[in-house]
Amino acid sequence: MTSFAFWGRVSTEDRQDPEASRAWQMRRARMLIEPRGGEIVAEYFDVDKSRSIPPQRRPEASALLAELRNPRRAFEAVVVGEPQRAFYGNQFGNTFELFNHFEPLRLSWRP
Repeated sequence: MTSFAFWGRVSTEDRQDPEASRAWQMRRARMLIEPRGGEIVAEYFDVDKSRSIPPQRRPEASALLAELRNPRRAFEAVVVGEPQRAFYGNQFGNTFELFNHFEPLRLSWRP
């Protein structure tokens, strides 16, 4: 079994319900990892933070990135239920380098 951290985000400026958005992003993430024996053991979900803000400046995303440095972290991989919620512009490319640095960490998402 592979342990995953879930990474998500919702903006409330366009009247999205944070609970409903978290639920559908979590469902998508589970659909991606559970058939392969994955389990979500940690959750990082920002509410009311624009995706244009770099992940390092969003509270939950920043906490996730900080936890990557912990060799005893509870997860082996990160799953993103909706990449368009987590990344903006070139953020994926910039952030992916951090994941590569802290191998054997993996990043999974649903296209």
